[in-house]
Amino acid sequence: MSWIQRKVFSLCIFALAIVAAALGSTASAQEGNIRSVSFFTVKPDRIGDFQAEIKEYDALLAKGGSTLYSTTWVSLTGPREYAHVTLYTKWADLDADADPKMKDLAADLARVNMRIIDCTESWHRTIEEVVPDLSLPDTNTMPKMIRVIVTDVRPDKYNEYLDLEKNEILPAVKKSGAAFYSFAETRYGNSSLEVTSVTGFDSWADLDAGVGAQKGLGMDGYHALVEKVRPLIAKSEFNIYRYEPELSYMPAPAAK
Repeated sequence: MSWIQRKVFSLCIFALAIVAAALGSTASAQEGNIRSVSFFTVKPDRIGDFQAEIKEYDALLAKGGSTLYSTTWVSLTGPREYAHVTLYTKWADLDADADPKMKDLAADLARVNMRIIDCTESWHRTIEEVVPDLSLPDTNTMPKMIRVIVTDVRPDKYNEYLDLEKNEILPAVKKSGAAFYSFAETRYGNSSLEVTSVTGFDSWADLDAGVGAQKGLGMDGYHALVEKVRPLIAKSEFNIYRYEPELSYMPAPAAK
């Protein structure tokens, strides 16, 4: 899964699930480096309705046999929002008719979509490309929570930042033993100088020892790394999201 990725993920939920629906998904469910993340700010008195409509929408996808899976995450910091994430292998997969299995259910999906949109105050969507060489291999492990760092890199420092990511940040993340880490460059919906890193973990308690590079390097090493990062960026924003399995459309677990 930004997202995770202010991020923790469309013009509508219909586009989300059929076309492009945080930030993280298992390789068994999704493959591809094009990541679409849509963020929804839900009306405070309509959260229950929003969740119910998402479940109904996912039930229609299951009925039609759609294999375009997606995950949903809820922000635990910053503005309360839901992030809906889908991965694609090629840009053509984002076309509206990319999932022919759902053709007969299109009208039903559109009706549920309108009810979903009615529950929201606002939404925005970004499309990113995950960089495999700057990310950990997918281990089919869905993190319970993710820390999303969205960074605006200085225009004249972009390549230096990527070098630092490759040579120092990613090795530190590997050293930490993290099971999930992705690094993505924003392509659409925000600045092309924006990058998003997502680190998976299980609980708030994990932050006591640090996650990602902070855990891998220790406090002194991490502070030294931060000093190298600061001259290269305009700003970074850190947020935490929690995985919402009941609001995600994923394949049934394989029988043992």
